[in-house]
Amino acid sequence: MIDPLPDFRETETLKVYKDFGIRFDTNVYTVPPRLVGKSITLKADARTLSVYYKEKLVASYLRNWKKRKRIDLPSHSEQVRKLRKKVFMGKQMMVFMSLGQEAVDYLEKLAYASQPLRKTVDRLLILNDDYGTSSLIYALKKALTHKLYGFAYIQNILYQERTPTIRHQPVALKDENLNKIRLLKPNLADYDAIALQRRKK
Repeated sequence: MIDPLPDFRETETLKVYKDFGIRFDTNVYTVPPRLVGKSITLKADARTLSVYYKEKLVASYLRNWKKRKRIDLPSHSEQVRKLRKKVFMGKQMMVFMSLGQEAVDYLEKLAYASQPLRKTVDRLLILNDDYGTSSLIYALKKALTHKLYGFAYIQNILYQERTPTIRHQPVALKDENLNKIRLLKPNLADYDAIALQRRKK
């Protein structure tokens, strides 16, 4: 039996960042987005660069000798687009976006800032319960103006400038899924349109 040839490639263990990229030679190379937060093995020679996760090849590139470039495989970007679309269609996301255009704009900025969308939206909806929709929208507008993306920024704005709305706590049910049920905010323009149609009749 012939022994395998030794692997003389440069080898490094690297972390996959929130932008689904790894840093090597001052450049960023993308990997499948499912690997965000995990560690991968990179092997490189003078011409090629190979990325492995648990000994399985997940991406390969021609090595780029330029500096500070992002090398992005279209398939990785498409996977991210599909994941973001799936996340945006979640029930809590729909409830949050129903609060107004500011909420939609802020959600998009959170996505581009690689913030944890589901967790952030859940916490922002709790702030909406505590302070009211008008106060939350005020905080979102201010955060958008100053390019502050994250739950902590919104919480701080509300804490410093707004007073919590005094409300009775909802009844806590044993089934946690029932406690998380929220209703979309109705669009009053739809009711106006129905009223106008009836008047015309």
